Amino acid sequence: MADNAESKKQFDELMKVVTEERELRKKAEADLVAAKQAADIAAATAAAQLANANAVAAAATGAPKGPKMGLPSKFNGTRGDKAEEWVRQIGIYITGHPHLFPDDRTKVMWSLLYLEGPALAWSQQFSDKLYVFEEVKYNEDFATAFTAMYLDSEKQPKAEAALRKLKQTKSVADYTHQFNIHANNSGWEPATLVSQYKQGLKSNVRLALLISRAEFATLAEISNLSLKIDNEINGGDVGTNLATTSNPTTDPNAMDLSAFRGQLSDTDKARMMRNGQCFRCTKPGHIARECPDKGKGKASARVSELEEELKKWKSGERRLEGGSKADQSKNGGAQE
Repeated sequence: MADNAESKKQFDELMKVVTEERELRKKAEADLVAAKQAADIAAATAAAQLANANAVAAAATGAPKGPKMGLPSKFNGTRGDKAEEWVRQIGIYITGHPHLFPDDRTKVMWSLLYLEGPALAWSQQFSDKLYVFEEVKYNEDFATAFTAMYLDSEKQPKAEAALRKLKQTKSVADYTHQFNIHANNSGWEPATLVSQYKQGLKSNVRLALLISRAEFATLAEISNLSLKIDNEINGGDVGTNLATTSNPTTDPNAMDLSAFRGQLSDTDKARMMRNGQCFRCTKPGHIARECPDKGKGKASARVSELEEELKKWKSGERRLEGGSKADQSKNGGAQE
């Protein structure tokens, strides 16, 4: 009996060892499978990343190269025009190389590289955040703070005041150039710019604009016509395309800008001859030596007519509706 009990005990211990070995073997097999799966996943991920990198490199290599841009100058903290110049340089470079600036962090870090002196010390508030991987928005944080610190906050009020004071004293071209400089900084709506531009013109140009009946949606539209009027009044070269190859149809509501001149060009004479217009008063039906206004200077006679026309507009006698006698009396034979 004692031998049987001892044998049973040994057998139980042996089975326990066998069972433990089986469990260890199963665990080892499971660990091996998991390791193999992890290795397969890692290999697939690495292959995908390599493929993406190759695709990006191929796209960068195969893409046509744009114009080479110079790097921005370093900004030392000088407020006003220098700061605006730096902002433009930074903006142009970032816009021209979008693949180099995929996120706000990259844009801010790169911009900080082009600061020096007091401006570099000021930028520490952003570099400290970037070092600890805090989020810094390019437009909302960096650009807003830079604008408040270094750009001229009085630029818009100064531009508005300059526009209100600006008057045409030389040519329309000179006036338009000065007006556009301040218009870009004023922030005004197009309708406001058009109105202010018209107020600053010389009276004879304003009168011509009024009689033209043109409506202007943008500053470019009114300035283009004003430049053409000024060229006509002062005998400037407005091109050779005023005379067309076909016979033009007389527009009873068109204004004869060449009537402002003291002397007609050959182009104007040819056009007026085709239209049957008088060289002196520009009206059709007679020639210059038979002109009823022969006793007056042509320019002064025409200006007198235009002044009378303006009075009718102001009094309400002249209206925009077509077909009235007043609409056809002054400009019946003229064509631009």
